[in-house]
Amino acid sequence: MTAPLNVGLRWRNVWGRAVLAWGALAGTMTRAASVEVYLIGGQSNATGQGYVKNLPPDFAPLPTVGIYHSGAPHLNGVGAPDTWHALAPAAESPDRFGPELSFGNRLQALRPEVRIALIKHAHSGTSLFAQWSPGASGADRSDWGEQYAIFVTTVEGGLAALRACGDEPVIKGMIWHQGEADADAGGAAADNYAVNLAHFVARVRAQFHVPAMPFVYALITRPEEKGEARDTVRQAQRDCDAASGDLRAIRGACMIDTDDLPRRADDPDTPYPHDREHIGSAGMLTEGRRMAEAMAARLTAPARR
Repeated sequence: MTAPLNVGLRWRNVWGRAVLAWGALAGTMTRAASVEVYLIGGQSNATGQGYVKNLPPDFAPLPTVGIYHSGAPHLNGVGAPDTWHALAPAAESPDRFGPELSFGNRLQALRPEVRIALIKHAHSGTSLFAQWSPGASGADRSDWGEQYAIFVTTVEGGLAALRACGDEPVIKGMIWHQGEADADAGGAAADNYAVNLAHFVARVRAQFHVPAMPFVYALITRPEEKGEARDTVRQAQRDCDAASGDLRAIRGACMIDTDDLPRRADDPDTPYPHDREHIGSAGMLTEGRRMAEAMAARLTAPARR
């Protein structure tokens, strides 16, 4: 049992040094430099249920990628919340990671000529129809869900911090893994998921003045014990993909498949041998890479419905 602990300690030390290095670099900027910003949101599979101890020995997050995230009780990552630092896990606890690691690495590899920065807010067990509801407009926040309000505050804080360093942040896209809570709520929450997702995407784009922002999202899991409402939300997610041909398709949206990804039950020495709900360590790395590849493709492809 000592090896995983040593691996985790080694990575925490590496990330700690990288956190300081990225922060120092940002603090010395004296002229405006464009930074591509990508947003991350959702519930437990977005917070991340991969484990640091299960990362491959040859995996290292790129220190050229920055990350800014919300704090407890939402996220408790390696780096301090509400501050820019080098790419590191930003999950519910420092021993876990989400799609941010492989998403950041892969996207930087696909877009080597640009600076990349990630802003993340996610909270486990939260629904789109309630906690992530973006309300009717950005002018009146009284009808915003709690998580949407925190998400907006986090994004605004991250953008302001970049500008304070002399950078010019440009939001280029968003990744999203959410929907399990709406499916488990059933009824209107599941039946209206496509409508609610389309409204959410439209509101995020309007909120941050990026009308053509690509939106890449993951298909939620279908554990055997879950009911028909899980299938309802999964079908809504398929229909919302821009290339689906369905009337509910969202312009600029792209769904990635997750059905083939290993679950937390498949992790070595897993403490959750029956958990088919959450994407596991290896699966989370694959999910992040798929999201990055889908995002890069959307950035270079002509706008489609």
